[in-house]
Amino acid sequence: MLRNPDLMHDRVNNYNQEKHLSSKPSYLQVQDRHCHLLYNPELLDIVSPDLLSLGIFQQADECQPVASGGRGQAWFIKLGELSAVLRSYQRGGMLAKLNRQSYLGYSVENSRSFKEWRLLQSMHEKSLPVPRPVAASVCRWPLSFSPLYRAHILIERIEGSQTFDQLLSMQAEEVSVWRSIGHCIRHFHDENIYHADLNANNILLNSRQKVYLIDFDKCEIRSNSQQDAQWKKDNLQRLQRSLLKQQSLHQNYYYSDENWAELIAAYDEKA
Repeated sequence: MLRNPDLMHDRVNNYNQEKHLSSKPSYLQVQDRHCHLLYNPELLDIVSPDLLSLGIFQQADECQPVASGGRGQAWFIKLGELSAVLRSYQRGGMLAKLNRQSYLGYSVENSRSFKEWRLLQSMHEKSLPVPRPVAASVCRWPLSFSPLYRAHILIERIEGSQTFDQLLSMQAEEVSVWRSIGHCIRHFHDENIYHADLNANNILLNSRQKVYLIDFDKCEIRSNSQQDAQWKKDNLQRLQRSLLKQQSLHQNYYYSDENWAELIAAYDEKA
């Protein structure tokens, strides 16, 4: 474990400031002039502010790039007994040609990585099927006083899992799988969780066919007044479009209107 006295001082101060938000020390922070690191001390004991941006590959026992899904750069990381996924926040679209990795913002708490980490932690505490957040970092770039930052997040890896997109490219799934996905999405919607990019690559199934949702960048908990809002229908339609798009890109892709009907029927049932 890293034992920098200044970092440990920051760690204690940040814990004293934040402990009223949680009955358990489920997260701590360390920082220096360039970087801030938010992390779960139960999962991570190798701490330095720049761990996710610089040091993690030197500390890792194993690392392997993630081959499928998403625009961001992601790696499977093994740190002792911790098996995790490291993701770098990266832009898509035309703007990525000018600025792929840097974001504008002075507030660490409003950064992409911190907001996603805290949302994941909140959902995990509600027993929603999401990976547990391990750490999130924000580093000023290119200088410590810059308004620009680069961000990373480290989450627990769901062992033995595959994306729904991977599975559909290999075989037809049972009706029970489609229904489980419908029930899962309904569970999130009943908690007013808005997923900004609900698609076949952001749905995971483990070896026991338990369904998880991943990649909560730009997602949020919406207010009760929006409970029956159009966004829930839009979420489902976004998933349907992703399935149709993937079907058009693959010679063999096991998706049909009947599959979608089963998913919607399960979604419409009371959770």
